[in-house]
Amino acid sequence: MTLTSLVELEIQVEFEAFPPSAADFHGIKKLLQQLFLKSSIDLTGATDMLIAQNDIGCVLKQSEDQLDGESDSDDENDDHIYAVTSILSLSDKQDVPCIQQIRQHLTSKCKQCTDKNNQGEFLRILSNQKVGLLLNERFLNIPPQLAPHIFLSLRNDLDRAKSKNDQCNYEYYVMMCKSYASTESPQKKKKNSKSKLEVETRDTFYSNAEDELFEEESVLTFKYSITEESDVAVGGSWSEDDTQFKTFRTVMVIPASKLNQIITSIQEHLGQ
Repeated sequence: MTLTSLVELEIQVEFEAFPPSAADFHGIKKLLQQLFLKSSIDLTGATDMLIAQNDIGCVLKQSEDQLDGESDSDDENDDHIYAVTSILSLSDKQDVPCIQQIRQHLTSKCKQCTDKNNQGEFLRILSNQKVGLLLNERFLNIPPQLAPHIFLSLRNDLDRAKSKNDQCNYEYYVMMCKSYASTESPQKKKKNSKSKLEVETRDTFYSNAEDELFEEESVLTFKYSITEESDVAVGGSWSEDDTQFKTFRTVMVIPASKLNQIITSIQEHLGQ
């Protein structure tokens, strides 16, 4: 699969999707660190698991043809990973440390950040259903128009995997999404409507545009602040009139039966 887009307006970059391989280890782990930040999770183990199940999901790199044509290309850049999309089973291999730690992290945040009804439902789903952690992580400058291709490919991978392994026949997906919310009051937002950074009216918005479409079909969501864990304030201020943002991770639980509908919505909203 070859995908073409404009990055930073002036540079035309061709992307290709590849199955995860051992050579992608450091790039995948870096993207997982971007998602989990300072959480106590064995990301080395999680990365190894993603690479071992390379029949599901993909990593996004610059196309080999384009790299071959660039005289200043070096080995370090050739292996650069721009995005990873895959699924880790949270139900199978619960004795693996990284899976245990991810489950503990999610249940702990759920107990801290939502009411008892949602806590009970989240624990019920996580304990009694086949649940996959749907990872969809990329750098901020990667165009959202790539999402339809990536998720169509993921669906095809899942269809093949289900025929070989019943553990891949998930009933629910859990997503952890990078999200942001303004720290200003609605009155101040209105006053500053002509500032450099235009603020949308909804309470929460996402780094990955398609995450909003997943949220629409979710049966349970909660979010927790990661502002103190972030090394850089994504919504940083350039002047007194600019809007301040607080950074979150929004956790969503999505029925697997909704995946096809969500992918159709992604194609309609983000397809070129």
